[in-house]
Amino acid sequence: MKVCATGETSGRMFLNMQRLLFLAFASLLAVTFGLMPSALSADTSKAVIEKAVTGYILPSQQEFSTASQALSGEVKTLCEAPSPESLDGARMGFDELVSAWAAVSVVNIGPIMEKNRRERLLFWPDRRGVGLRQVQAVLSEKDPQAATVAGLAQKSVALQGLAALEFVLYGTGSETLSDGLDDYRCRFAIAISGNIANIASELLDGWQDPDGFAIAWENPAEDNDLYRNETEALSALVNLFTNGFEYFDTVEIGGFLGTTPDRDRPRRALFRRSGNTLKLLRDTMSEFQSLYEASEVATLLPEEFRWIEDRISFGFRQANGSLASLSGTAADLVEEPEQRSKLAYIALVTRGLNDDFGNKLTGALGLTSNFSSLDGD
Repeated sequence: MKVCATGETSGRMFLNMQRLLFLAFASLLAVTFGLMPSALSADTSKAVIEKAVTGYILPSQQEFSTASQALSGEVKTLCEAPSPESLDGARMGFDELVSAWAAVSVVNIGPIMEKNRRERLLFWPDRRGVGLRQVQAVLSEKDPQAATVAGLAQKSVALQGLAALEFVLYGTGSETLSDGLDDYRCRFAIAISGNIANIASELLDGWQDPDGFAIAWENPAEDNDLYRNETEALSALVNLFTNGFEYFDTVEIGGFLGTTPDRDRPRRALFRRSGNTLKLLRDTMSEFQSLYEASEVATLLPEEFRWIEDRISFGFRQANGSLASLSGTAADLVEEPEQRSKLAYIALVTRGLNDDFGNKLTGALGLTSNFSSLDGD
Protein backbone atom coordinates (compact mmCIF):
# COMPACT_ATOMS: atom_id res chain seq x y z
CA MET A 1 0.00 0.00 0.00
CA LYS A 2 1.24 3.49 -0.82
CA VAL A 3 2.31 5.46 2.22
CA CYS A 4 1.88 9.25 2.07
CA ALA A 5 3.42 11.98 4.16
CA THR A 6 1.14 13.50 6.77
CA GLY A 7 0.89 16.81 4.92
CA GLU A 8 -0.01 15.11 1.65
CA THR A 9 -2.66 12.99 3.39
CA SER A 10 -4.18 16.08 5.00
CA GLY A 11 -4.24 17.83 1.64
CA ARG A 12 -6.07 14.94 0.01
CA MET A 13 -8.56 14.78 2.87
CA PHE A 14 -9.24 18.50 2.36
CA LEU A 15 -9.73 18.01 -1.40
CA ASN A 16 -12.06 15.08 -0.81
CA MET A 17 -14.09 17.19 1.63
CA GLN A 18 -14.32 19.90 -1.02
CA ARG A 19 -15.59 17.35 -3.54
CA LEU A 20 -18.22 16.12 -1.10
CA LEU A 21 -19.46 19.65 -0.50
CA PHE A 22 -19.51 20.38 -4.23
CA LEU A 23 -21.48 17.21 -5.03
CA ALA A 24 -23.96 17.93 -2.24
CA PHE A 25 -24.45 21.50 -3.45
CA ALA A 26 -24.84 20.38 -7.07
CA SER A 27 -27.45 17.82 -6.09
CA LEU A 28 -29.38 20.44 -4.12
CA LEU A 29 -29.40 22.79 -7.09
CA ALA A 30 -30.54 20.02 -9.41
CA VAL A 31 -33.47 19.12 -7.19
CA THR A 32 -34.38 22.76 -6.53
CA PHE A 33 -34.50 23.76 -10.19
CA GLY A 34 -35.94 20.51 -11.48
CA LEU A 35 -32.88 19.61 -13.56
CA MET A 36 -32.77 15.96 -12.58
CA PRO A 37 -34.27 13.75 -15.30
CA SER A 38 -36.82 11.09 -14.59
CA ALA A 39 -35.52 7.76 -13.32
CA LEU A 40 -33.77 5.67 -15.94
CA SER A 41 -35.62 2.53 -16.87
CA ALA A 42 -34.19 -0.95 -16.55
CA ASP A 43 -34.53 -1.42 -20.30
CA THR A 44 -32.50 1.67 -21.23
CA SER A 45 -29.79 0.87 -18.69
CA LYS A 46 -29.51 -2.73 -19.81
CA ALA A 47 -29.41 -1.77 -23.50
CA VAL A 48 -26.55 0.72 -23.07
CA ILE A 49 -24.44 -1.61 -20.95
CA GLU A 50 -25.09 -4.56 -23.25
CA LYS A 51 -23.93 -2.47 -26.20
CA ALA A 52 -20.78 -1.51 -24.33
CA VAL A 53 -20.05 -5.14 -23.49
CA THR A 54 -20.92 -6.82 -26.79
CA GLY A 55 -19.94 -3.97 -29.10
CA TYR A 56 -16.68 -2.98 -27.48
CA ILE A 57 -15.48 -4.85 -24.40
CA LEU A 58 -15.75 -8.44 -25.61
CA PRO A 59 -14.08 -7.75 -29.00
CA SER A 60 -11.30 -5.84 -27.23
CA GLN A 61 -10.69 -8.65 -24.75
CA GLN A 62 -10.58 -11.15 -27.60
CA GLU A 63 -8.11 -9.02 -29.55
CA PHE A 64 -5.87 -8.63 -26.50
CA SER A 65 -5.88 -12.36 -25.87
CA THR A 66 -5.09 -13.09 -29.52
CA ALA A 67 -2.27 -10.52 -29.64
CA SER A 68 -0.74 -11.85 -26.43
CA GLN A 69 -0.78 -15.41 -27.73
CA ALA A 70 0.83 -14.23 -30.97
CA LEU A 71 3.58 -12.40 -29.08
CA SER A 72 4.24 -15.45 -26.92
CA GLY A 73 4.74 -17.47 -30.10
CA GLU A 74 7.08 -14.85 -31.57
CA VAL A 75 9.21 -14.83 -28.44
CA LYS A 76 9.48 -18.63 -28.48
CA THR A 77 10.54 -18.47 -32.15
CA LEU A 78 13.19 -15.89 -31.23
CA CYS A 79 14.63 -18.13 -28.55
CA GLU A 80 14.56 -21.27 -30.69
CA ALA A 81 16.15 -19.56 -33.69
CA PRO A 82 17.89 -16.33 -32.61
CA SER A 83 18.47 -13.80 -35.39
CA PRO A 84 17.97 -10.10 -36.06
CA GLU A 85 14.85 -11.03 -38.03
CA SER A 86 13.29 -13.07 -35.22
CA LEU A 87 14.06 -10.28 -32.74
CA ASP A 88 12.30 -7.85 -35.08
CA GLY A 89 9.35 -10.25 -35.18
CA ALA A 90 9.10 -10.33 -31.39
CA ARG A 91 9.35 -6.56 -31.19
CA MET A 92 6.63 -6.13 -33.81
CA GLY A 93 4.47 -8.48 -31.77
CA PHE A 94 5.08 -6.29 -28.72
CA ASP A 95 4.07 -3.16 -30.64
CA GLU A 96 0.82 -4.83 -31.67
CA LEU A 97 0.17 -5.91 -28.11
CA VAL A 98 0.55 -2.30 -26.93
CA SER A 99 -2.29 -1.29 -29.26
CA ALA A 100 -4.44 -4.16 -28.00
CA TRP A 101 -3.62 -3.16 -24.44
CA ALA A 102 -4.89 0.38 -25.09
CA ALA A 103 -8.36 -1.02 -25.77
CA VAL A 104 -8.33 -3.18 -22.64
CA SER A 105 -6.86 -0.48 -20.40
CA VAL A 106 -9.83 1.88 -20.76
CA VAL A 107 -12.11 -0.75 -19.17
CA ASN A 108 -10.90 -0.67 -15.57
CA ILE A 109 -13.81 -2.61 -14.20
CA GLY A 110 -14.72 -6.24 -13.65
CA PRO A 111 -12.21 -9.07 -14.19
CA ILE A 112 -9.16 -6.83 -14.68
CA MET A 113 -9.61 -5.46 -11.17
CA GLU A 114 -9.53 -8.93 -9.63
CA LYS A 115 -6.42 -10.84 -8.49
CA ASN A 116 -4.15 -7.84 -9.15
CA ARG A 117 -4.51 -8.41 -12.90
CA ARG A 118 -4.27 -4.71 -13.74
CA GLU A 119 -0.97 -4.32 -11.90
CA ARG A 120 0.36 -7.67 -13.14
CA LEU A 121 -0.25 -6.62 -16.74
CA LEU A 122 1.21 -3.14 -16.30
CA PHE A 123 2.99 -1.97 -13.18
CA TRP A 124 2.67 1.75 -13.78
CA PRO A 125 3.20 4.51 -12.77
CA ASP A 126 6.55 3.52 -11.34
CA ARG A 127 8.04 6.86 -10.35
CA ARG A 128 10.72 5.31 -8.17
CA GLY A 129 11.89 2.80 -10.77
CA VAL A 130 11.04 -0.20 -8.61
CA GLY A 131 10.12 -2.36 -11.60
CA LEU A 132 13.29 -1.52 -13.53
CA ARG A 133 15.50 -2.38 -10.56
CA GLN A 134 13.70 -5.68 -10.04
CA VAL A 135 13.96 -6.65 -13.72
CA GLN A 136 17.65 -5.78 -13.82
CA ALA A 137 18.24 -7.78 -10.63
CA VAL A 138 16.52 -10.85 -12.08
CA LEU A 139 18.58 -10.61 -15.27
CA SER A 140 21.79 -10.20 -13.27
CA GLU A 141 21.10 -12.97 -10.77
CA LYS A 142 19.43 -15.28 -13.32
CA ASP A 143 16.69 -16.26 -10.91
CA PRO A 144 15.48 -19.69 -12.15
CA GLN A 145 11.97 -19.24 -10.73
CA ALA A 146 11.39 -16.07 -12.76
CA ALA A 147 12.26 -17.92 -15.98
CA THR A 148 9.14 -20.11 -15.88
CA VAL A 149 5.55 -19.01 -16.35
CA ALA A 150 4.37 -20.72 -13.17
CA GLY A 151 7.26 -19.36 -11.13
CA LEU A 152 6.96 -15.83 -12.46
CA ALA A 153 3.26 -15.70 -11.53
CA GLN A 154 4.35 -15.98 -7.88
CA LYS A 155 6.83 -13.12 -8.16
CA SER A 156 6.41 -9.36 -7.79
CA VAL A 157 3.78 -7.81 -10.04
CA ALA A 158 6.52 -5.49 -11.36
CA LEU A 159 8.17 -8.47 -13.08
CA GLN A 160 5.11 -9.93 -14.74
CA GLY A 161 3.82 -7.56 -17.39
CA LEU A 162 4.32 -5.24 -20.31
CA ALA A 163 6.79 -2.85 -18.71
CA ALA A 164 9.10 -5.71 -17.72
CA LEU A 165 8.85 -7.34 -21.14
CA GLU A 166 9.61 -4.05 -22.86
CA PHE A 167 12.93 -3.77 -21.03
CA VAL A 168 13.83 -7.38 -21.83
CA LEU A 169 13.11 -6.86 -25.54
CA TYR A 170 14.36 -3.28 -25.93
CA GLY A 171 16.47 -2.34 -22.91
CA THR A 172 20.19 -2.50 -22.22
CA GLY A 173 21.56 -5.87 -23.31
CA SER A 174 18.59 -6.78 -25.49
CA GLU A 175 20.86 -7.10 -28.55
CA THR A 176 22.06 -10.44 -27.14
CA LEU A 177 18.63 -11.90 -27.91
CA SER A 178 19.38 -11.89 -31.64
CA ASP A 179 22.64 -13.85 -31.35
CA GLY A 180 21.61 -16.37 -28.72
CA LEU A 181 24.32 -15.27 -26.27
CA ASP A 182 21.93 -14.77 -23.34
CA ASP A 183 19.82 -17.88 -22.90
CA TYR A 184 18.46 -16.70 -19.55
CA ARG A 185 17.18 -13.40 -20.92
CA CYS A 186 15.29 -15.31 -23.58
CA ARG A 187 13.77 -17.73 -21.08
CA PHE A 188 12.72 -14.76 -18.94
CA ALA A 189 11.06 -13.21 -22.01
CA ILE A 190 9.21 -16.47 -22.68
CA ALA A 191 7.99 -16.52 -19.08
CA ILE A 192 6.74 -12.92 -19.15
CA SER A 193 4.99 -13.23 -22.50
CA GLY A 194 3.42 -16.52 -21.43
CA ASN A 195 2.24 -14.96 -18.18
CA ILE A 196 0.66 -12.05 -20.05
CA ALA A 197 -1.10 -14.49 -22.37
CA ASN A 198 -2.46 -16.43 -19.39
CA ILE A 199 -3.83 -13.28 -17.75
CA ALA A 200 -5.36 -12.15 -21.06
CA SER A 201 -7.11 -15.50 -21.33
CA GLU A 202 -8.43 -15.13 -17.77
CA LEU A 203 -9.81 -11.70 -18.65
CA LEU A 204 -11.63 -13.01 -21.70
CA ASP A 205 -13.05 -15.94 -19.73
CA GLY A 206 -14.18 -13.57 -17.00
CA TRP A 207 -16.11 -11.36 -19.41
CA GLN A 208 -17.62 -14.36 -21.20
CA ASP A 209 -18.69 -16.13 -18.00
CA PRO A 210 -22.49 -16.60 -18.22
CA ASP A 211 -22.69 -16.06 -14.46
CA GLY A 212 -19.93 -13.48 -14.26
CA PHE A 213 -19.44 -9.74 -13.98
CA ALA A 214 -21.03 -8.74 -17.30
CA ILE A 215 -24.35 -10.35 -16.38
CA ALA A 216 -24.36 -8.71 -12.96
CA TRP A 217 -23.55 -5.32 -14.54
CA GLU A 218 -26.30 -5.63 -17.14
CA ASN A 219 -28.92 -6.71 -14.61
CA PRO A 220 -28.85 -4.53 -11.49
CA ALA A 221 -31.22 -5.57 -8.70
CA GLU A 222 -31.69 -5.21 -4.96
CA ASP A 223 -30.12 -8.63 -4.41
CA ASN A 224 -27.25 -7.90 -6.81
CA ASP A 225 -24.04 -7.59 -4.76
CA LEU A 226 -22.46 -5.24 -7.33
CA TYR A 227 -25.21 -2.97 -8.67
CA ARG A 228 -28.53 -2.48 -6.93
CA ASN A 229 -30.19 -0.26 -9.54
CA GLU A 230 -29.84 1.26 -13.00
CA THR A 231 -28.26 4.45 -11.69
CA GLU A 232 -25.38 2.55 -10.09
CA ALA A 233 -24.84 0.44 -13.20
CA LEU A 234 -24.76 3.41 -15.58
CA SER A 235 -22.62 5.42 -13.18
CA ALA A 236 -20.03 2.65 -13.36
CA LEU A 237 -19.94 3.01 -17.15
CA VAL A 238 -19.54 6.79 -17.10
CA ASN A 239 -16.88 6.54 -14.41
CA LEU A 240 -14.75 4.52 -16.82
CA PHE A 241 -14.35 7.76 -18.76
CA THR A 242 -13.83 10.12 -15.84
CA ASN A 243 -11.23 7.94 -14.12
CA GLY A 244 -9.70 7.01 -17.44
CA PHE A 245 -9.30 10.61 -18.61
CA GLU A 246 -7.72 11.57 -15.31
CA TYR A 247 -5.19 8.73 -15.66
CA PHE A 248 -4.53 9.71 -19.27
CA ASP A 249 -3.91 13.32 -18.26
CA THR A 250 -1.93 12.89 -15.05
CA VAL A 251 -0.06 9.63 -15.68
CA GLU A 252 0.22 8.87 -19.39
CA ILE A 253 0.87 12.50 -20.39
CA GLY A 254 1.67 14.14 -17.06
CA GLY A 255 4.13 11.41 -16.21
CA PHE A 256 6.65 12.97 -18.58
CA LEU A 257 5.21 16.39 -19.53
CA GLY A 258 6.05 18.87 -16.79
CA THR A 259 4.28 22.07 -15.84
CA THR A 260 7.22 23.90 -17.47
CA PRO A 261 9.82 22.68 -19.99
CA ASP A 262 12.52 22.40 -17.32
CA ARG A 263 10.30 19.89 -15.51
CA ASP A 264 9.77 17.59 -18.49
CA ARG A 265 10.93 14.01 -17.91
CA PRO A 266 10.83 12.14 -21.25
CA ARG A 267 12.73 9.20 -19.73
CA ARG A 268 9.71 8.59 -17.50
CA ALA A 269 7.32 8.18 -20.44
CA LEU A 270 5.52 4.88 -20.63
CA PHE A 271 6.90 2.59 -23.40
CA ARG A 272 9.58 5.12 -24.39
CA ARG A 273 12.21 2.36 -24.90
CA SER A 274 10.13 0.70 -27.60
CA GLY A 275 9.11 4.04 -29.14
CA ASN A 276 5.45 3.35 -28.34
CA THR A 277 4.68 6.38 -26.17
CA LEU A 278 2.83 8.33 -28.86
CA LYS A 279 1.24 5.18 -30.26
CA LEU A 280 -0.25 4.40 -26.85
CA LEU A 281 -1.61 7.94 -26.44
CA ARG A 282 -3.23 7.87 -29.87
CA ASP A 283 -4.70 4.41 -29.45
CA THR A 284 -6.01 5.08 -25.94
CA MET A 285 -7.88 8.26 -26.87
CA SER A 286 -9.29 6.54 -29.94
CA GLU A 287 -10.45 3.63 -27.80
CA PHE A 288 -12.23 5.93 -25.37
CA GLN A 289 -14.20 7.29 -28.31
CA SER A 290 -14.94 3.78 -29.59
CA LEU A 291 -16.29 2.72 -26.19
CA TYR A 292 -18.41 5.88 -25.97
CA GLU A 293 -19.87 5.35 -29.44
CA ALA A 294 -20.43 1.62 -29.00
CA SER A 295 -22.37 2.11 -25.77
CA GLU A 296 -24.62 4.83 -27.26
CA VAL A 297 -24.90 6.30 -23.76
CA ALA A 298 -25.54 9.74 -25.28
CA THR A 299 -28.91 8.50 -26.59
CA LEU A 300 -30.15 8.58 -22.99
CA LEU A 301 -29.75 12.36 -22.80
CA PRO A 302 -33.01 14.31 -22.58
CA GLU A 303 -33.56 16.63 -25.53
CA GLU A 304 -32.64 19.74 -23.56
CA PHE A 305 -29.22 18.24 -22.80
CA ARG A 306 -28.28 17.13 -26.33
CA TRP A 307 -25.66 19.86 -26.46
CA ILE A 308 -23.52 17.71 -24.17
CA GLU A 309 -23.19 15.15 -26.96
CA ASP A 310 -21.91 17.90 -29.26
CA ARG A 311 -19.33 18.97 -26.68
CA ILE A 312 -18.07 15.42 -26.25
CA SER A 313 -17.80 14.86 -30.00
CA PHE A 314 -15.90 18.13 -30.37
CA GLY A 315 -13.50 17.13 -27.59
CA PHE A 316 -12.73 13.80 -29.21
CA ARG A 317 -12.13 15.46 -32.58
CA GLN A 318 -9.73 17.94 -31.05
CA ALA A 319 -7.82 15.35 -29.04
CA ASN A 320 -7.55 12.76 -31.82
CA GLY A 321 -6.71 15.37 -34.45
CA SER A 322 -3.96 16.89 -32.33
CA LEU A 323 -2.49 13.47 -31.49
CA ALA A 324 -2.45 12.59 -35.19
CA SER A 325 -0.37 15.71 -35.91
CA LEU A 326 2.42 14.66 -33.51
CA SER A 327 5.39 12.46 -34.39
CA GLY A 328 8.52 10.95 -32.93
CA THR A 329 9.67 9.71 -29.54
CA ALA A 330 8.75 10.91 -26.08
CA ALA A 331 11.82 13.14 -26.16
CA ASP A 332 10.73 14.61 -29.49
CA LEU A 333 7.31 15.43 -28.07
CA VAL A 334 8.68 17.61 -25.28
CA GLU A 335 11.89 18.94 -26.83
CA GLU A 336 10.25 20.43 -29.94
CA PRO A 337 8.31 23.55 -28.82
CA GLU A 338 5.43 23.18 -31.29
CA GLN A 339 4.88 19.55 -30.40
CA ARG A 340 5.14 20.27 -26.70
CA SER A 341 2.46 22.96 -27.03
CA LYS A 342 0.17 20.51 -28.81
CA LEU A 343 0.75 17.89 -26.11
CA ALA A 344 -0.16 20.43 -23.44
CA TYR A 345 -3.28 21.30 -25.44
CA ILE A 346 -4.25 17.61 -25.60
CA ALA A 347 -3.95 17.43 -21.82
CA LEU A 348 -6.25 20.46 -21.57
CA VAL A 349 -8.80 18.92 -23.93
CA THR A 350 -8.68 15.71 -21.89
CA ARG A 351 -9.57 17.68 -18.78
CA GLY A 352 -12.47 19.19 -20.69
CA LEU A 353 -13.69 15.72 -21.65
CA ASN A 354 -13.39 14.66 -18.04
CA ASP A 355 -15.66 17.54 -17.07
CA ASP A 356 -18.09 16.75 -19.89
CA PHE A 357 -18.50 13.18 -18.64
CA GLY A 358 -17.96 13.66 -14.91
CA ASN A 359 -20.14 16.73 -14.40
CA LYS A 360 -22.30 17.50 -17.43
CA LEU A 361 -23.26 14.01 -18.63
CA THR A 362 -23.41 12.65 -15.10
CA GLY A 363 -25.63 15.52 -13.96
CA ALA A 364 -27.93 15.38 -16.97
CA LEU A 365 -28.56 11.66 -16.42
CA GLY A 366 -28.87 11.95 -12.65
CA LEU A 367 -25.96 9.59 -12.06
CA THR A 368 -23.39 9.38 -9.29
CA SER A 369 -19.80 10.51 -9.78
CA ASN A 370 -17.19 8.62 -7.79
CA PHE A 371 -13.93 9.89 -6.39
CA SER A 372 -10.74 9.75 -8.39
CA SER A 373 -9.03 6.39 -8.60
CA LEU A 374 -5.74 8.27 -8.24
CA ASP A 375 -6.48 9.84 -4.87
CA GLY A 376 -5.00 6.96 -2.90
CA ASP A 377 -5.42 6.39 0.80
